[in-house]
Amino acid sequence: MTTEPRYEIAERAGTEATIQVTLGPEHFRKELNAVYGRYAKEARIPGFRKGHVPRNVLESRFGRDMFVEEAKEELVHRHFPRALSTVGLNPVSRPKLEIVSFEEEGEFVFKTSFAVLPNVELPEYKGRAVEVPAVPELTDDDVNQALTEVQSQFASLVEKEGDSVADGDIVHVREGESEWDARADAEHPVTKALIGATVGSDVEIDAEMPDGQKIQSVFHVVSLREISRPEIDDELAKDAGFDSLDALKENIGTRITEARSERFHQLVEAAVLEKVVEDAAIPLPESFIDDLVAEEVERIESSIQEQDSQATLADYLAEREMSEEDYRSQLRGSIERRVRNELVIQKIAETEGLHVSDEDLQTLAKEDAEAAGEDPLRFVARLKADDRWDDYRSSKTNQRVFSLLRETAKVKEVSTTPSRIIDPSKEQEDGGLIIDPSKEGGST
Repeated sequence: MTTEPRYEIAERAGTEATIQVTLGPEHFRKELNAVYGRYAKEARIPGFRKGHVPRNVLESRFGRDMFVEEAKEELVHRHFPRALSTVGLNPVSRPKLEIVSFEEEGEFVFKTSFAVLPNVELPEYKGRAVEVPAVPELTDDDVNQALTEVQSQFASLVEKEGDSVADGDIVHVREGESEWDARADAEHPVTKALIGATVGSDVEIDAEMPDGQKIQSVFHVVSLREISRPEIDDELAKDAGFDSLDALKENIGTRITEARSERFHQLVEAAVLEKVVEDAAIPLPESFIDDLVAEEVERIESSIQEQDSQATLADYLAEREMSEEDYRSQLRGSIERRVRNELVIQKIAETEGLHVSDEDLQTLAKEDAEAAGEDPLRFVARLKADDRWDDYRSSKTNQRVFSLLRETAKVKEVSTTPSRIIDPSKEQEDGGLIIDPSKEGGST
């Protein structure tokens, strides 16, 4: 008669857990026979056909203890995952094995101990009172500043009057067969040599870059150039894809207002989540955080070396005047905040039933694809091919949680120094609004 394995939680405290597995003697005998069978098929021993080596011969060649230990290891490897599934635990550290008892004709009992993420006990998360900077009112200055940025996008380089290069001038130079524009800069080791040169002259370059690279060449000064910006008028608006300057201004105002509103929502969500996480007082397993920090450091080191194979993390930190100890400390704090946030979000989603079903996810993906002008099937296929389908589901679940926190929050708007808030996805690296002339009606 075969007895069913027994899986149970032996200990559970905070971020540590121990499970115990108890197996009857028949489980060991069956596994031991399987081990002997594998060796009998593979062992090559003179005088015996492959697959027909008797057990006593195998034991005399390899020693019986080896087969016993391998059978025990196989039982641990097989039943540990089953035990985890049965008791509903998920280790976040390498398990430590302890053999409690073993007799070939008796029970085989073992324990495994490991770190786990804690059970989150949520404090009150609905109706939390938070203070958030008030949304700044849209002003003419906001619109005019954005118009200046649009103006800069349609700027061009034109010939500049004069023949002597001054600090800050844009100089069109020729080196051999190549030509390009460079800004004369008294602080730059190369282009400072252009200052004082005249159009049509040759400038000898003998410089050393900060990385030690020596540059020796001759630049021919072809001409001086300057940036020409178009007038802010209806013609500029038409270049940007709008019927008139008033239409462009209206679009800019709408976009700034929407971006500020979205930013306000994000601030409310972040403020509520921060309060809930703080009150939840969630302990985290040290070994788990250690592993995440090590993974992140390794990722950053790889990223640095991809950009420069000679660069190191030490170089990266030296440029930022930061010690590795301080860097790891900051990184650890950031990771701990992220993990606690994720645990609280998951718990709220579970409590409120906010997880996104497969059907809902397909619908949401279709809506996102159509909004982006992409075929829904290709959109979903791309997410799955990039192994981002589960991340996409998580992002949609998170949106539902954040909406709940925001909509139930008691928000007090406080005065702050007004600042222009633009949707980062609509900005260039220099902070300018992107206007795409190819988009009809000026939408971006």
